[in-house]
Amino acid sequence: MSDLTAISDTRIREDFPTLRQEVYGHPLVYLDSAASSLKPQCVIDCLANYYTNEHSNVHRGVHYLSQRATERYETSRQRLAQFIGSPSERSIVFTRGTTEAINLVASTFGDKTIGPGDEILTTVMEHHSNLVPWQLLAQKRGARLRVSDVLPDGTLDLDAFVDRMNDRTRLVTLGHVSNSLGTLNPVEQIIEEAHTRGIAVLLDGAQGFPHLPLNMEALDCDFYCASSHKAYGPTGIGFLYARETILDQLPPWHGGGDMIEEVHRTSSTWADIPHKFEAGTPNIAGVLGMAAAIDYMDSIGLESLRVREKSLLHYAHLQVGTVPGLRIVGTSPEKVGVISFLLEGKHPYDVGYALDQTGIAVRTGHHCTMPLMEHLGIPGTVRASLGAYNTKQDIDTLVTRLKEIAAGPRSHAGPTTVDAPTCKNDIPSNEETIQSRKSAILEDMELFEDADGRREYLIELGEELPSMKTSLKTEANRIHGCLAMVWLHSTVRDGRIYFEADSDALITRGMIALLIRLTNGQPPRSILETDLVALIHDVGLPSLITARRKNGLNRMLERIHREALMAESI
Repeated sequence: MSDLTAISDTRIREDFPTLRQEVYGHPLVYLDSAASSLKPQCVIDCLANYYTNEHSNVHRGVHYLSQRATERYETSRQRLAQFIGSPSERSIVFTRGTTEAINLVASTFGDKTIGPGDEILTTVMEHHSNLVPWQLLAQKRGARLRVSDVLPDGTLDLDAFVDRMNDRTRLVTLGHVSNSLGTLNPVEQIIEEAHTRGIAVLLDGAQGFPHLPLNMEALDCDFYCASSHKAYGPTGIGFLYARETILDQLPPWHGGGDMIEEVHRTSSTWADIPHKFEAGTPNIAGVLGMAAAIDYMDSIGLESLRVREKSLLHYAHLQVGTVPGLRIVGTSPEKVGVISFLLEGKHPYDVGYALDQTGIAVRTGHHCTMPLMEHLGIPGTVRASLGAYNTKQDIDTLVTRLKEIAAGPRSHAGPTTVDAPTCKNDIPSNEETIQSRKSAILEDMELFEDADGRREYLIELGEELPSMKTSLKTEANRIHGCLAMVWLHSTVRDGRIYFEADSDALITRGMIALLIRLTNGQPPRSILETDLVALIHDVGLPSLITARRKNGLNRMLERIHREALMAESI
């Protein structure tokens, strides 16, 4: 292994071509590796070389290319087994990623082992991928899913967790590392306690695999699931590690080519493990790319990367702690490179948007851990997560921008050639039709040269939307399915419908404010006769928001339509 102290930040960063670009005129600061890491040039070259020079299907052909592809594919399996300390490559099943690996276990081991009255034990900090499959299995099998809480600092309450193990517990499943908090769970103790009771253990290693030196033989878990794309490798490929003795006893999951030994008209026999679980043409390029990423991590040294990450994480905690009004969520003494935080008076989505405008990539929201956010009583967080390529300068850039955001809204120059429109949310005249209001909004939008200016216009609409009375922010008035909290209330006066709305995120407030500008004070029939989806496309709203926010936008449109339908019946 290399001595990382001899490898400069510049040397590592040069391996990642994505970092050479600018975002909105600023050098890219990538702090979203927990979602998906950037790829070094060697991985990119490996994929390109495979498709250029080596492509053929595996396990089936006798010709040269097929034989070479098969050899490289199976050598990559051996390489992965060696990297994670698996006693044998037969314990390695290639999957599309962590999610598929967990579902494979739920559908085979779960169906075979868990019955009515049995229990599955997990934690409240789990990623949805390690929660939903067990919910489905418990419902299907008449079993019980038990969920253990975390302490205020984001640490698993180990005593309470162990106390929940009993003679009905068939499986303990938890994350090696929390993707939302960075908490490194005491999995060695949990595995020992579980095995003492004869309970199998599955670890979600999506965040462990990129950060921690692994040894499956020493760890002694029954299942370990991970993805390549979080560990500098390609997307769409991952693996399940499982004990050979367990895999041998499990039935196939998917049927098809390459997972069979013999097929007859009405019956089949199965291939040996691990191929019994790998039906169909696999992601050959992804497997080779994952092996290339492993080689890259080994060339630096995973132990050295861990030491470097700990140092940078400590520095980051100290620096973000100087931002006024910032609260770190998840302060476990044992963490990997994740810092989740909230900024007082700012919704996480708005903070993420403001950071993005200066080239800083972070993740915002519930991070696919909605039960954890509910347990902590927060809507979500801003999450900055570290990779091998991050530096103290990245942290300093983040902190400088956070201090600007905490100090108040940044002034925006608006259009460069004409004055920006004034965004006012006074109730439009009842004489205006929906189409005339659309025309007015389009005129406003045309004053901006690009999408960024139009997004700022949307945010200003949100800033000027009158606040909704607290008494109206009820569950009945909440619009579910949005990334932020959104409320809508309507009243009918003199045959016209009037809306009040609010949201805890500025960009979402802007969306609902624009919808109100279009529909407020209109006869319900006018709204019902208008194609609202076409309307918001005409004003360009979908082009200003992310794909996930479009789902929320659709829910808002549905609610407005429903309110108009109810008003029409009055």
